[in-house]
Amino acid sequence: MDFNHLRYLAIGDSLTVGIGIPVLDPGFVGNYRYLSQKILKKRIYLQKFAWSGATTKDVLSMLNAPIVTEAVNCANIITITAGGDDLINAAKGFIINKNEESISQAIKQSGNNFSKILEKIHHLDKQDKYILRLMNLYNPIIDIPIADEAIRAFNSLINSFGRELNVKVADIYSVFKGNEKVLLSSGGVHPNSRGYYQMALAFSRLGYAPL
Repeated sequence: MDFNHLRYLAIGDSLTVGIGIPVLDPGFVGNYRYLSQKILKKRIYLQKFAWSGATTKDVLSMLNAPIVTEAVNCANIITITAGGDDLINAAKGFIINKNEESISQAIKQSGNNFSKILEKIHHLDKQDKYILRLMNLYNPIIDIPIADEAIRAFNSLINSFGRELNVKVADIYSVFKGNEKVLLSSGGVHPNSRGYYQMALAFSRLGYAPL
């Protein structure tokens, strides 16, 4: 391996894509790469596989694509953003049928998907040293109590994965709590430039051991 550089693989949903900001804005992924290069003092090559609306099931499916499998094999840094769309889809179902069970079922299912995602990555990643970074969810719908309840239930599940080897979870919920007006874009769902930078900072503050 060339020790002068590292490989960063970003997988996920609209947060990895960078929806809500101008095209040339670095977004979360670009900012995290920049901060990581500064801290690690190494060149970092980036590969990104993401689309807006991707669920945890979609991310799990992505890992079966040969191009993504190869990227995982070579990655030293992996970030995953997923789960928000699982909850949004469940919330739409809840609005129609008023069945809270659909939300708790979605949380359970996304937890199972995350478990399989991590298992697959640990199995695939051939680097001696690699880190895997996840994030919990912020709440863009602050005036609906059930939304916050669902997000906190989802987050406690995600946070439990932080106990796994090489895995840490960024607490994005706390970063955005009370700062929604400043950190969210005009649509009120996705972060603005400042919000994405704060996300990148939160990831960066998790450290880089054992890289």
